[in-house]
Order: sequence, then C-alpha cells, then structure tokens
Amino acid sequence: MRWTITAAMSLTTTAFLLYLTDYSGIGAAAATVGTILLLAGRLFDAFDDPLQGWIMDNAPRTKIGRYKPFMLGGIVVCTAALILLFNIPRNVSLAVKIVWLSVAYLLYEIGYSFQPADPIKYSLSPDPKIRERILVVPRVVEQVIAVPFSFFLTLALALGGSLGDAGKGISLSVILVTVPMMIMSFVGTLLVREGHVMQQSESVGFRDILAMLKINKPLLVMAITGLIGLAFPFIMASAVYYIKWAFGPENLGTNSAIWGAVILLGIITGTIIAPKLLKGTIPMKGVIICNLANAAPLAVLYVLSLLGFRNPIVFFGFMFLAMTAAGMSYIPGTVLAMEVMDYSLHRTGKGMQGIIQAIRNFLEKTQSAMSSTVTGAVLIAVGYVVNDAGDYVGTAPVESLLSGLLLVCMLIPAILSVLSAGIYHFFYPLKGAVRDQMYAQLGEFREQSLRESV
Repeated sequence: MRWTITAAMSLTTTAFLLYLTDYSGIGAAAATVGTILLLAGRLFDAFDDPLQGWIMDNAPRTKIGRYKPFMLGGIVVCTAALILLFNIPRNVSLAVKIVWLSVAYLLYEIGYSFQPADPIKYSLSPDPKIRERILVVPRVVEQVIAVPFSFFLTLALALGGSLGDAGKGISLSVILVTVPMMIMSFVGTLLVREGHVMQQSESVGFRDILAMLKINKPLLVMAITGLIGLAFPFIMASAVYYIKWAFGPENLGTNSAIWGAVILLGIITGTIIAPKLLKGTIPMKGVIICNLANAAPLAVLYVLSLLGFRNPIVFFGFMFLAMTAAGMSYIPGTVLAMEVMDYSLHRTGKGMQGIIQAIRNFLEKTQSAMSSTVTGAVLIAVGYVVNDAGDYVGTAPVESLLSGLLLVCMLIPAILSVLSAGIYHFFYPLKGAVRDQMYAQLGEFREQSLRESV
C-alpha cells in the first residue's frame, strides 16, 4: 500500500537535488531554483495539507471505505508527478523549465498528501500492541522493495553511460522504477479492507479542528519534534554530495551502491530488532531511545572527520549504525502518531485521522525541504557548478564544500536528534497513569458505540 510513498521519499531525498544541479541541464541556477521551489512548496503545504485532511475526514464512507479512494487517487497523481520532476525538457528556456518544475512539484505535493496510509492502518485495530505488530512485516517488505531506490543512482548512472547521457539515464530510470511501484501500490491498497473508525459525529468542522489543535498537546509535541527531528532527511539530502566529492566522483557509481546497501541493511536491521529491543516501552520512550541511538554515531563520525579520518570504510560503518537507529524509529514513531489520533478521539469524540495524517505528511515534506534547503545553501555558498566533463568548478575550493556538508550530514542532525529526545522526555504528556486512563476510557467508548450500533 505504501510502495509509492517509499518511492517518492527515496527519490526526492536522495536524487532530486543532485539531478537538478548536476544532470538536468538547468546549470548554475539549479541550486537556487531547487531551494526556492522547496520553500514555496512548504508555504503551499501549510494551507493545502490541512485542507486535504479536512476533505478526507468529511468524505462519505464508500463501499471500499472513507480513505481508500483518496489513497488510490494519490498513488496515481504522485507517480505522474515524480516522472515529470525527473524528466525536465532540455531544449527549452529556463523560464519554461521553472514552470515545468513548479507544476510537477505542485502535483507531487497534492498526490503525496492524498495517500492516507496511517488512517487506514489506524482503522484496523484499536489496540496499540496489535498496531505495533502489524507494522513490522510491511515495513520490512517496504525496505526490500526499496532495493532499486537504494541502488538507484548506481543503476541510473550505468544506464546513462550506455545512453551516453547521465541525465537521460536518471530520467528513464525513474519511469522504470516508479510505474511498477504504482501498480503494486494500487493493487495492495485495493486488497486492504479498511475498518470502521467509530466517532460520535460523521462531520468535522473547522471549529472542531481548531478545538482539537488547541487541546491536543501530544500532537503539538509531535509537530515540534517533527520540525527539528531531521537526522534522516539531512543525511539523505547531503550524503551523496559528500560521498561524491570526499571519495572521488570517479568512484560515485561503486560508492553509491555501497551507500544504498548501508541504507537498506541498516533500516531492515533496525526494523527487525526494534520490537525486541523496545519491548515493554511505550512509543514515546521508544522514540527517545532511537533519537539518542541516531545521534551517537553521527557525533563520533563528525569528530573523526574533523581529525582527518576521511575513510569510506569508517564513513559507511558509522552510517550503518545511524541507519539502524533510523529503522528502529519507524515502529514507535508510527504507533505514536496513532496514539495522537486516539487522544483526539478521547478528548473530542472525533479521531480526525485525515487531519493528523495531513499534519504528519506536512512534517515529512517539511523535513525533506529543510534538509534540501540547507544542503542547497551550502551549494550556493560555494558557487557549486559541475561542468560538462563532470568536474567540480565552484568558486570555493572543494574542501569548503566538504566542510559545509559535514555540518549538514553529521553535526546538525546529531544535535537535533538529542534536542528532539529532550522535548519528548520533558513535554510529551501521554505516559504513565494519563495514558492508561485514556485507553481505559476509549475501551468503554468503543464498547458503548458497538452496543448502540447493534
């Protein structure tokens, strides 16, 4: 069901900015254009994502469910947008390219937000423990399916080599990997039977949304940490640039394959071991543990890099530990998002799953945009340009570029991970007796709703 989301996040975080700056034909303006586009997209999302969430929550329940029709439409639109984003026409003016990018990115934002995977999962069971169990296997399968994206740049550059044009190789590769993902995601969504989410009223008004936002402190904490918990997207946005210029552009194909394996194996390992290592912990504590586990290897790697240990084995080794922590965080993070939905249902009688999913989508896309924006700022600062021969010809030396990338790839995400863990520890309210009381009352509410329906 989430394979298109997996494709979208993988391509936009690891390959999109590199495609713009090095292979799209836009030239020296690419870093600036990409940065502005991402920022404009976030301003649009601030209005659009909540609106889309409201539309989904107020949609009539169809024969296949309330949220599934939106999921199916979002899969198609998002796939079409990805193909457009990575297939910028070459022989047109810069103005036409910018318009093309803007329209494609707008479609991407809409298509991504209209994929309410979490509300559909939320509807399958009211039990947090069952939700946790049903997340593990799909997450592992998603990462196996993400193999083509882990090695995407390696495959795309190889195809580009046979075509004599690396940019065309990337463009064609996007089509070859996203269309099958779209088909399987569409079929997968059809095969999931959406459950019935019980709430006191079928309609959700803007006053309900404002009231929910006002009283839902767990959502506020999740939103704040979502805006600063940028370790994974920061790494994804900047690592390829660092790998390319720290270990040699001539080795990018091989090192990209190694990097893809590190991402894939790390996330799968983290997903598999998370239920055992985090057994008996509530989602909030699980998220804290994962944040701290993510920060530690990044901080050590940054210090080693400053001391001159610029070695690919050291880099990939510590990054594997960081990816493992990132893989672990998915399970408690997703269950925590469902817990926020439970809290909304507990306090207002309306789960507002679509709104909360929209806010989470906004946070994910904001993370991606912020990490790409900071990476873009580094590229702009050094006057990043790659000539037709593939050589770096920026206005600042390559060492200045690598120093900036070290901050984005290692130090900043390490600091933000620690800060995110601290916010959860001191300010997240759903723990102990408060959390137990909420689920006890929700159980009574669901039993009453069931009796009334009978």
